[in-house]
Amino acid sequence: MRTSVDLHNFLQSRDVPHEICLVEMPTRTASMAAASLGLDQSEIGKTLIVEINDNPVVVIIPGDRRIDMRKLKKLTGASKVKLANPDETVNLTGYVLGGTPPVAHASNMPIYIDHRLLGVPLLYTSGGQINTVLKIKPVDLIEAGNAQIADIADDGRV
Repeated sequence: MRTSVDLHNFLQSRDVPHEICLVEMPTRTASMAAASLGLDQSEIGKTLIVEINDNPVVVIIPGDRRIDMRKLKKLTGASKVKLANPDETVNLTGYVLGGTPPVAHASNMPIYIDHRLLGVPLLYTSGGQINTVLKIKPVDLIEAGNAQIADIADDGRV
């Protein structure tokens, strides 16, 4: 199983500025991470694995939003879009559920990041384990993952 060390090594090998922090309480969900860090959920990036016509992709959206499958379908021209099941997510990323970072996965997958995340100076995401958080500038994350910026989150807060 991959850990925060794998994430750190990936980012460091690409000279991407970042910080990985240990936190006292698990950060399995965006609301747990926000509460633990004293942040708004909009500053948390949720990493999801989605299958687009049976091909996996990484989707990063604000913690206070849900993925909009219709937008993703339209963006990609796909006929079928669905969330990967938990076992597939672990196999594709190599990380435990609730600790999946936005980059440094076991499988090379395209990455889509919601444009709303560009509005935060620092983004906080899962750091490779359920008790770690990655702190990174959105532009650095986009560069590290060669991510495509898109409108893929719903229009209302959860």
